[in-house]
Amino acid sequence: MRQLLIVDDQSILADDLADMLPWEEAGIDAVHKAYSGPEAIELMHEHAIDVVITDIRMPGMTGLELIQEIKLNWKHTKCILLSGYSDFEYTKQALKLKSSDYLLKPASDDELITSVRRAIKELEQEWLEISSMQRAMYSLREQLPKLREYLLLDMVSGKQSLSPQRLNKKLATYTIPFREDDGFHVMLLRLDDEERLYDDGESEALIDYAIANIAEEVFGDQLDIWHCKDANGFIVCLLKAKAGSTVSSDLDGWIESHAFQLQHVVKSYLKVGISILTSKRGSFPQEVSPLYQASITNFRQFIGGERELFVSLAKEPTRGTPQLLGELYRPPSVLQMLELGQWDAANDKLEAIFREIQEEWRDSQEHVLEAYFSIAATLAALAHKNKKWLSDMIGDDFHAFANGSPINSVEDLRSWTSRSIASYRKSIHIEDKDSRSGIIRKVQEYIHSHLEQASLHSISTHVYLNPSYLSKIYKTETGEGISEYLLRARMEKSAELLTQTDEKIYEISVMLGYQKPSYFIQLFKKHFGITPQEYRNKVTN
Repeated sequence: MRQLLIVDDQSILADDLADMLPWEEAGIDAVHKAYSGPEAIELMHEHAIDVVITDIRMPGMTGLELIQEIKLNWKHTKCILLSGYSDFEYTKQALKLKSSDYLLKPASDDELITSVRRAIKELEQEWLEISSMQRAMYSLREQLPKLREYLLLDMVSGKQSLSPQRLNKKLATYTIPFREDDGFHVMLLRLDDEERLYDDGESEALIDYAIANIAEEVFGDQLDIWHCKDANGFIVCLLKAKAGSTVSSDLDGWIESHAFQLQHVVKSYLKVGISILTSKRGSFPQEVSPLYQASITNFRQFIGGERELFVSLAKEPTRGTPQLLGELYRPPSVLQMLELGQWDAANDKLEAIFREIQEEWRDSQEHVLEAYFSIAATLAALAHKNKKWLSDMIGDDFHAFANGSPINSVEDLRSWTSRSIASYRKSIHIEDKDSRSGIIRKVQEYIHSHLEQASLHSISTHVYLNPSYLSKIYKTETGEGISEYLLRARMEKSAELLTQTDEKIYEISVMLGYQKPSYFIQLFKKHFGITPQEYRNKVTN
């Protein structure tokens, strides 16, 4: 529906023009009128006005000022100036503001109708050009780099599940030289000095752009290269031999030599080191996502926190024999420390775990996950033991735990663990000190600090409660009796002493309050299924 707005401070003239002329002949379906510039602006906000006819001389806001405001906010609205003044200066300003027409009063009905009809045709032609294939193709060419990047990001992440026909159409439209069953390699590039380089978003984009351009220059003579920047900070490249390439017989070796050249050029001219990993050969497009995921995993496994390395998976690098994280399972556990509120000790324990992953396993993703799931399980157990939901205790960080694992490095793990434990500690701290949970923690802290002489009587004296009442609330809150917890604490401590000290078994027995070693051995065997000596031999061997 075409809409016309007539603006004139002389209301009689505006009313006559609006009501007396056959505007439908010009293609107008609705006519609005305003008696000042500000009133016209209000109507522009309320209605989709196509054409404005306005007088030039109006108090407050002139017609020229009104047109300037309209062009600023509604650039496709056509404006026609109507004035009784034939001053050439007005004509020049009207042309400068790209008015559709300039009519002198008194303008005939035919002149007005013709001028509006012409404005409507101009408007139709403009929108036709905007929506035309030529304009669309121009915009497409302008956006091609981003469109190519988005398509590759969807493919490597597994989000892109286009049919072969639709995918081939997109590849052709975006002029991407990859087709079904083409052999290709994944190449991951990681900047090793990004904390020094990336002062702001613009510098990051410029460095990434420069590296991608250098990669195209180094590999471009023989290979087609298609690249993007992924969520992990890697520049991801797909490489394939061009038609008629002379290196197809030893492509892996050629890629390796030119990867070294890429590292050298980037270091020499951009003053930044990069690490590179190239995958085995895959078949396009079905193996794009699997090879990418495998490359990410292997990058963290073989390169990890090292700098300026090159790894080719075509050469089957060996990862060594995996082993458990010793510090993670060495008593006392993180669970025990957090349960007792030993925050500094727990932090030292966690740092030792993180150092082991970094120094002995080079940020191995599998060892990162091993520690992550153990810590997450510990936090869940503590939350549930305190009759709370973990999601309430650690907030948004729960989603990292619940949605699989976005924890990809030791630094990610350290950051997530620190935030989660801080949230847990805050949740515990705000509880009433006299609540049952507070009493339970006091009991447990006392037991672990006084394993040799702890008894129901000494514990109840410590927390100022009747022994019978204390036993009842402890059993209600934890599901086990105080004597059962005391036994478990002593057995855990004995296991720690057996593995980390050279104390004799009878000495450990006395340290834990058992005057008869035979009784201690009997309790230990019932708890662990083997004798203390058998336990020590098994663990130390």
